[in-house]
Amino acid sequence: MAECDWAILCDYAFLDSNRKQCLIGAFDNIFAANVPSGLPRAAVALKILGNPSEQVTFRLEIMRPTGPQLLAAQGSVAIPADASAADVQFNLIGVPLPDYGIYLINVFVNEVASKQISFKVTPPPAVPA
Repeated sequence: MAECDWAILCDYAFLDSNRKQCLIGAFDNIFAANVPSGLPRAAVALKILGNPSEQVTFRLEIMRPTGPQLLAAQGSVAIPADASAADVQFNLIGVPLPDYGIYLINVFVNEVASKQISFKVTPPPAVPA
């Protein structure tokens, strides 16, 4: 049965010329002077485990600190015939941030909850006088 081995929120994720997954700017905190605010660009990098040649669907849900779902996105990936895992880079563009607090990103693989990561939106730290 396919599952998510790990998920990381970062600024940018991509495969290099050797098909190695690269992540730039992993984070779990966002400073926002005011809310509502927004996250112009981010990515979620995933490692999906499964059987060789298996077709796997995945879904991401971003939940607001107040509980309701903020947004959802989905996709699919084929596990290579000679492997037991696939790397996924999922770009997020223009994510609204309506509240301060902890946002959850739920990862579902083949409609089964598989991983959860979070990030926190807070006001910027005070600058010493």
